[in-house]
Amino acid sequence: MTETENVSKKLIEDAESKRKEILNEANKKAQAILKEANKVKEEILTKGKIVAEDTYKREYDFIIEQYKFQLNQKLLAEKIKIVKKVIAKIMERLENLDESELKKALLKFANDIKFDNAVYQIGKDEKRITDLLIKEIFSNKSLTKSKNEPNFSKGFKIIDGRKEYYFSEKSLFDPDSEDVKMEISKLLFE
Repeated sequence: MTETENVSKKLIEDAESKRKEILNEANKKAQAILKEANKVKEEILTKGKIVAEDTYKREYDFIIEQYKFQLNQKLLAEKIKIVKKVIAKIMERLENLDESELKKALLKFANDIKFDNAVYQIGKDEKRITDLLIKEIFSNKSLTKSKNEPNFSKGFKIIDGRKEYYFSEKSLFDPDSEDVKMEISKLLFE
């Protein structure tokens, strides 16, 4: 071989060696960059997963709370319907008290009130409380029938000057009383 060939061969070998060295270095840098990129990718995925789980949990909890609220409203509405039905049934029973129960209630009413020389009125549509029943219940008190027309439909009223005492089956139980509604609710739902 000639010296030129030797020099050429040496240059080619050196260039090949330099090329391999550059490729190895580039490969190492590429591997380091890929390793770093994978590390960053894993961190991003981990953070994304945490954010997604947290978002899911908050949304899930929010939707569950909405459904619970709606169910509680429906349950409350149903409880109110039940309480109203119970009150209506109680009112119906009071309006249909048998005569002995009605007399007991009237006697209690008569014993609870105090009056002198009073007058009474019977409601325009009252069927069960009669003049005869009032005279029987209030036989020991001075009570006469009023000449004025009554301005109410059921029950009866005793008027003693400025004092008025009203009685009807409905007055035995106040269906509009919040206390009554609460008591019924406690009995039914606790």
